[in-house]
Amino acid sequence: MTGLSARGYARVRGVSHVAVLKAIKNKRITLEPDGSIDPIRANQEWERNTFAGKTVTPAPALETGRGPGAGASELSLMFQKGKVKEQFFKGQIAELEFNQRNGKLIEVTAAGEYASAVSNIIRDQVSAWPDRLTPMLAATNDETAIHRILTREGDALLRKVSKAIQDAGY
Repeated sequence: MTGLSARGYARVRGVSHVAVLKAIKNKRITLEPDGSIDPIRANQEWERNTFAGKTVTPAPALETGRGPGAGASELSLMFQKGKVKEQFFKGQIAELEFNQRNGKLIEVTAAGEYASAVSNIIRDQVSAWPDRLTPMLAATNDETAIHRILTREGDALLRKVSKAIQDAGY
């Protein structure tokens, strides 16, 4: 999510832009280097640094006399918090949908299948190395030749993994 202006953040937060400016002035929320407001960080700072409307004792009875319950200011604060959370989650959903449409996200089951396929290739290749390489390595005492054999096998494994990833579309 990108930074917002004071008015934009006020709309998301459900408060007046004057309240946002006052929070900035009193250092209850901080600005980004470009002067914008990161709504996620600002919401956390707002909660941490703002004490208005929060009571230590139980809230007084509603003015209607219906007994104990939340006062009007407390209900207003709860409503504002709910609106901020709603806007935040709408933004998160929109970002996820955008990334999915652009191919940046895949289904969890598909990711598991790709990981399993790559894991199987690696396991099969590495478990075959002792049977395939032991005779070749035992037949030479030349360190350079041994290095070449091991490098060739490692490169062959990496090519197979790379091809599997490419075949999967990545």
